[in-house]
Amino acid sequence: MTRTPFILRNRSVLPVLAVLTAFTLAVTFLSHAYGNGVIPTSMVKVLGKTLCLALAAVAMDLVWGYLGILSLGQMAFFALGGYMIGQWLMYARTEDIVAASLAQNPIPPTPLELQQATANQIFGVVGSAELPVTWSFAHSLPLQLMLVVAVPGLLALVFGWLAFRSRVNGVYLSILTQAMTLALALWLFQNDSGFRGNNGLSGLQNLPGLDAVGQARISVWFLWASAVALGLCYVLAAWIVSGKFGSVIRAIRDDETRVRFLGYPVEGFKLVVFTLAAMITAIAGALYYPQAGIINPAELMPIASIYLAVWVAIGGRGRLYGAIIGAVVVSLLSSWFTGGRAPDITLPGYVVKWVDWWQVALGLSFVLVTLFAPKGIAGIFDLIPARKDKA
Repeated sequence: MTRTPFILRNRSVLPVLAVLTAFTLAVTFLSHAYGNGVIPTSMVKVLGKTLCLALAAVAMDLVWGYLGILSLGQMAFFALGGYMIGQWLMYARTEDIVAASLAQNPIPPTPLELQQATANQIFGVVGSAELPVTWSFAHSLPLQLMLVVAVPGLLALVFGWLAFRSRVNGVYLSILTQAMTLALALWLFQNDSGFRGNNGLSGLQNLPGLDAVGQARISVWFLWASAVALGLCYVLAAWIVSGKFGSVIRAIRDDETRVRFLGYPVEGFKLVVFTLAAMITAIAGALYYPQAGIINPAELMPIASIYLAVWVAIGGRGRLYGAIIGAVVVSLLSSWFTGGRAPDITLPGYVVKWVDWWQVALGLSFVLVTLFAPKGIAGIFDLIPARKDKA
């Protein structure tokens, strides 16, 4: 008996990939670099970052929507991915600038002198002139790319193993993930953390060796990379939740005790999904921050992970495409409202400025969706006759 191909068994995969491809091509042909310039470079970056946030939302949906763990620490993995790639971007860029400056000296600098001058340039702002141990591989792009997934993955593995083996569940586990995120953020705020403290890493939008290319073209390249990452990870996530493995993690979400009594290694399933989601989130962060240009410890604060949960809830928890819809809709609306482009509302004696009231509106939307539309925006697709949602 012929087995139906995986993509055909998951009806959301092909439409999501088709929409993602059409969107990417449309933005490309409307950009300054490859089209008629209808979409400015700043907007291309916003759209590229939105795709990265959608990827983080897919990972969040794996953990919360399918496994049932409300992780309030996902953005910690997101920021760690950004820090790992940011180390190479900042080091390589600074090294080029320092090398060009020292090349004017009568005697060329030695590799050690170049490294010391680069370290002084990067860490002079926090009163240091030494390259920290945490930057040992900053000179190597392949090694830093490995660390993008290795560091967040290892953190999730250790944290998950300690938490799951202790059978911490529910709100207590959410509080633990939040505490982990807050502790990591407070550590990074310190100047001796090795990550420049509150200053963070900056100038990440400048790719080493590509000064002549220009931001217009680089922004489109990152848009392509973000779209490819989102498409591949969506297929991976859909494959994970569609088979027996997906049935087991749904069962853990609905009745963990019964699954344990049936003999399934519940902790193992949790650990695999939690670690994989952390690595996917880190990839999203590694693509996001070069487009943002800067990263600092404020990006790790627990409120960011709460926003991520709100996006997934509004889009439709337990539906991968719902997570994408929620992240895209809320992210773009947030950019519109907080960017001052939304018109103020004049009331008798008061003017509603959306820059100040946007978060209130977002919180109210979350409450309304939870009470009256628990399936989120993605629940609209249930109105299509004879539709069977498999992803």
